[in-house]
Amino acid sequence: MMTNDQILATGLPGIEETHFQKHPKRFLNKKLISKVLFFIPLLIGVGVLYFLVEEVPWLWQLALGLWFLLFLTVIFLSYKEYFVRGYVLREQDITYRKGWLFHSQITVPFNRIQHTEINHGPVDRLFKLCELDIFTAGGSASDLSISGLDPADAAKLKEYISGKLSTYA
Repeated sequence: MMTNDQILATGLPGIEETHFQKHPKRFLNKKLISKVLFFIPLLIGVGVLYFLVEEVPWLWQLALGLWFLLFLTVIFLSYKEYFVRGYVLREQDITYRKGWLFHSQITVPFNRIQHTEINHGPVDRLFKLCELDIFTAGGSASDLSISGLDPADAAKLKEYISGKLSTYA
C-alpha cells in the first residue's frame, strides 16, 4: 500500500547544523592581494588625473576619495566573505556556500556527478591552493567549483567522491 504522508519542513535537520569546512588562510591572502593588485592601476589613474587637472583640485581629490572608499569596501567584503565560504561533505551529497552580501549555496548529490577535476593556475600554485570542479550530466562547464582548497584536501575530496561514483554506477 502506497502512502503519501506530509513532511513538515520544521522537523527536517537544517544544513546549517552541520560543520562547514573552512578554506585555509592562504585563500584569504590570495583574495586580498589580488584585490590590491587590481586597485593599483586605478590609483595610478588617479595620479595621472592629478597632473592633468592641477587647476581643478577638487576633481582629483574626489577621484582619490572615491578610489579609497571603493578600495576599503572591496577589501571589507572580501574579508567578510572569506568567513562564510565553506563546504560540507555528507553521505549522499556535497554542499558549498559562499557570499556574505549575496548568499549562494549549492548542493550536488553524488548520484548526479559525472566526474571531478582538480585545477590550479600559476597564482594558485604560488599560494599552494587549487580548485575542485564537479561536473554533472548535461553540461560542459562544472556545476560546482570549490576554489581555494589545500591540494591535499582537494585530492581527498576527489578520491572520496570518485569512490561514491562507483557505488552509483
